[in-house]
Amino acid sequence: MTATGEFGLSDVRSDEELFLASRDGDQTAFRVLVDRHLRMVRRLALNVLGDVQEAEDAAQEAFIAAWRARERWTPEARFSTWLHRIAVNKAIDRRRVRKAVPESQEVITRLADAEVQGPAQAEALANLERTETAKTLQKALDKLPDTQRQALTLFYFEELEVGRIADAMGCSEQAVRSLLKRGRQTLKTRLQKQKKICGYGPETIRSPAEGAGTRA
Repeated sequence: MTATGEFGLSDVRSDEELFLASRDGDQTAFRVLVDRHLRMVRRLALNVLGDVQEAEDAAQEAFIAAWRARERWTPEARFSTWLHRIAVNKAIDRRRVRKAVPESQEVITRLADAEVQGPAQAEALANLERTETAKTLQKALDKLPDTQRQALTLFYFEELEVGRIADAMGCSEQAVRSLLKRGRQTLKTRLQKQKKICGYGPETIRSPAEGAGTRA
């Protein structure tokens, strides 16, 4: 059966066969894949970003990343699932950059050297500790399986509803809740271990049913 994409390109080969050809340098095969999956990749990015132009940019970044990583893909992995994970990660990255307000290194250094002399200084040092806690949390997140990390990031940090996360990740809402539960349990164990070692860390990671309102 011939699969036709958004711009009318067609090829009887499967996604996996086309991508194997692209690994050998067949750029035409990769263009067919782009045409075949562009609409879906844009939709995944749009579910995360909520902005058409941002989603378009994220989609382009996803295909570029897929092309650059083509040597690492193995035929045992379904190409569409692999590509969709890349797309969601690129969308998460763009959303995070859009929201981020980086701290000045000079300010952080000054806070670290400050003596606690009053409420203002105490609050400054508390902010620094929260920064370190956030870094610890991010490191723990980075070690999770891709699907768990994506679900947790979209739910807790990007504050997307479970339904939108399911659309973005191409799975059911029940699957998202399962990923959140398993990821949360793993994070809690790792962060508690880190807290024992370093003396600080997040106290709890709340479940979707706790304080999430209508998002769950």
